[in-house]
Amino acid sequence: MTLVTVYRIGTARARTLESLPYGSTLASGRWHLTPPEGLPVVYAGSSRSLCQLEKRVHCNGVAPVGQLLLKLVCPKGAPLQALDSFAELPQDWIDQPTVTRDIGTRWRRAGKALGLWVPSAVEPTEMNLLINPAHPAYASIRLEVALDPFVFDPRMFD
Repeated sequence: MTLVTVYRIGTARARTLESLPYGSTLASGRWHLTPPEGLPVVYAGSSRSLCQLEKRVHCNGVAPVGQLLLKLVCPKGAPLQALDSFAELPQDWIDQPTVTRDIGTRWRRAGKALGLWVPSAVEPTEMNLLINPAHPAYASIRLEVALDPFVFDPRMFD
């Protein structure tokens, strides 16, 4: 089995495994609900470029500052689940956040897998990984700061 590597762009304060789920407790996202209805998750992108696109659409047109790029290496053999093995997405899933939130919440409550591969709404042919911070394998994720600070190309915000 090969190691699975994913990436995340976030604030410099979120540089530990323990701090990564914090943002998901503040607001619901595409694939999760905040507690008490839902449980914390960590969003990660399958590539550095996908992480930039995801961050760009969520920052309201303002270039984020104080960011870093994290590399998360999942342990060998960690249970990562494909979405189609867990749930079926409707054709218009991008326009149905309640459907995707329900899927993510059901997956997180099941607690069986460290991660769930889900399509990106920004680029649906690419994948994000939802990570379960309560899974026993979570503590075995190797977290590396790949770039600090991470600065966006200013043309992304012209």
